[in-house]
Amino acid sequence: MRILMACSARLDGRDAQTTHVLELFKNLGKLRDTHLFAPRPKKLVNEAQNTIFVPTIMPIFKSAFYQLFLFLYLIYYCFKMSPDVIYGRLSNLSFSFFFISKIFRIPYVIEVNGLLIDEEKMIGRPKVLTRLTGLNEKLNYKQADKIVAVTQGIKDGIKELHSIPDEKIVVIPNGANTDLFKPMHQEKAKKELKLEEKKNYICFVGNLVPWQGVEFLILSAPLILKESTHTKFLIIGDGPMKEELIDLAEQMAVSDKFIFTGVVPYEEVPKYINASDVCVASFIRKRNLKIGLSPLKIYEYAACGKPIAASRIPNLEFIEKQKAGILVEPENPKELAKAIIKLLKDERLRRELGENGRKYVTKNHSWEAVARKVAEVCKSVVVEHERSRR
Repeated sequence: MRILMACSARLDGRDAQTTHVLELFKNLGKLRDTHLFAPRPKKLVNEAQNTIFVPTIMPIFKSAFYQLFLFLYLIYYCFKMSPDVIYGRLSNLSFSFFFISKIFRIPYVIEVNGLLIDEEKMIGRPKVLTRLTGLNEKLNYKQADKIVAVTQGIKDGIKELHSIPDEKIVVIPNGANTDLFKPMHQEKAKKELKLEEKKNYICFVGNLVPWQGVEFLILSAPLILKESTHTKFLIIGDGPMKEELIDLAEQMAVSDKFIFTGVVPYEEVPKYINASDVCVASFIRKRNLKIGLSPLKIYEYAACGKPIAASRIPNLEFIEKQKAGILVEPENPKELAKAIIKLLKDERLRRELGENGRKYVTKNHSWEAVARKVAEVCKSVVVEHERSRR
């Protein structure tokens, strides 16, 4: 079976979207003949094998022109390769998947990682663009043979907003690279990152966007520092809220305790996690309660054997069930601080929770396991498509 996989993520980026695309592509390629179409990066990336880079021009209309060129590239490669299925990652503009599927009568699977309209409203996108996104979603959901949603909440949202049949949507949560994200000696990680050996470190990894709730970690910092004065906070990642969060740390008089690294190479992220004592995911209610979560960071924290302090959001129940960390009320700095302090004070508990999390993620959420499930979905739509032709 030959799969043409397409996305709008730049492969030289280092955010969760890029990680998801590359890990799924790499592991899907072990199972099926898979080719990836992606925007041409500014610099060469290692994952170039079986990758077709599509040009983008005019930054103002970047998404539209990318989709236009992607449409033309897909036409050429559909003639050249005769693919069995198209697997696309939904973005706010994804019309090429829709039309190619129609023109060539090729089965089409769309992957959905969030309700895009809700996200655009949170970041203040113009109404006309939000409406265009809604139309884009509707067309893709109706045309797709199957929809892969990363959470049950996203599946429920798609069903409610677009009247899509239940059996058309498959839930496949995200994963972690359990070969890269694995435990290492904390002292070694600190030394390689030039971090202070005798400090405790609290770590957050991810995009600095509103729904991550990083501000509540900052608000909890004074309470944590009262109990553990030799503690520092690592904020790994970048995003539109970075300057706002730096300002908040200054207002709370804890800026000297926070290290904002900006984007770091994907291969370096496990070192920061392993250098830390506790890893945090302080998600807010808005958006997250509605769609639930399947965040890469949670699986990567656990894969490194680190205890987790996270918000009580749908799909994160496994943290408590598997005894991998502590869940707290969202947007509550006092509860978050209490959980982190408890973990900082109990080394045995940290080790036990970390070991439990590692076992669970290795068994259930490796990217290999995710790719196998995606491959089965692709196989099912091809079989159904062939059956309907008879």
